[in-house]
Amino acid sequence: MTMRILRNAVLALSLASTAALANTGSAPEHKGKVLLVASSTNTLTFKDGRTHPTGYFLGELVIPAQAFLKAGYDVVIATPDGNTPALDANSITTEHFEGSEAKLADAMRFVTTYPGMQKPQTLHTVVQGGLKDFDGIYLPGGHAPMVDLMQDKDLGTALRQFHAAGKATGLLCHGPIALTSSINNPSAFRAAMVSGDTRAAATDAQDWIYKGYKMTVYSTAEEKSVEKFLGGNIQFYMEDALTAAGGLVQVRAPGTAFIVEDRELITGQNPDSAHMIADAMVKKLNAQKAAR
Repeated sequence: MTMRILRNAVLALSLASTAALANTGSAPEHKGKVLLVASSTNTLTFKDGRTHPTGYFLGELVIPAQAFLKAGYDVVIATPDGNTPALDANSITTEHFEGSEAKLADAMRFVTTYPGMQKPQTLHTVVQGGLKDFDGIYLPGGHAPMVDLMQDKDLGTALRQFHAAGKATGLLCHGPIALTSSINNPSAFRAAMVSGDTRAAATDAQDWIYKGYKMTVYSTAEEKSVEKFLGGNIQFYMEDALTAAGGLVQVRAPGTAFIVEDRELITGQNPDSAHMIADAMVKKLNAQKAAR
C-alpha cells in the first residue's frame, strides 16, 4: 500500500469514527493555555539543491497537544504565515501510536477537525497581541523547523519572553533547532551552518539565551539513517548547530525515548519521546500554576 493510499484510508477512518473516538465525560478544569508553534514550510532542500516534501510529524504534534487539552490547557496553534501546517506523510504510521490503528485514526481526527489546526493564527499576530496569558510554548519536529522556524524572528521574540518569565518551553525531535531563532541574527547563524562555518555560527550565537543549557535533539546518527531513506543529505546536522550555539547537547542511542530538562526548557530527542515530553510539560505547567 502506498503512503498516499494509507494516508487517505486513515483519514477516512478518522473522520468516520469521530464520534466514537471523541473524549467522553466532563470537560477538564480550565487551567490556562499553551502556544503550539508549527512550521509554515512543506519543502526541505538537500545539500545538492534537490527538494523533498516535509512538514510536522503527526505524533509529535498530536500526543503533546492532546495531553495539554486533557490537563485543562487550551492549545493555540500558530504558524509564521498563518497557514495550515503540512503533515509529513512518512509520520502517518501506527509505529508512533503503540501499533494501534485506532490511536492513529484518533490522531488524524485531531489534525483534521481541531479548529486551530485548520485556521492557525499568524505567529506575528500572537506575539504582537502579548504572551503574558500563555503558560507555555511547544514545538513539534519533522524537518520543517530547520527551514523557517530556526530563523523566524517572531518566534525568537516569543522564546525570549518565555525564557525571561521562566515559563515551560518544550521542543521535540527536530523542534529544538528552532531555539536558535532567539539568536540576534538567526538567519546569519543558519547560513553559517549551511556553509559549514561553525566558527562563524558560534560568533553569531555568542549572546544566545540558551548558552550553557543542557538539551537534546534528533541525533546525527538518527539523521544519517533518515538520509538514506530519503535519498538525500540535509544541509547541516542539528547536534552540530546547537553545540556551535553553546548548547550542552546530550543524545542517546537511535530510537531511544529521551528527554532533557534544564530550568524552563524541556527537549526531546525523537518521535519515540512524545509521551515523555508531553508528561514533563504537563507536570511543569501544573507546577507553575501551583507556585502562583
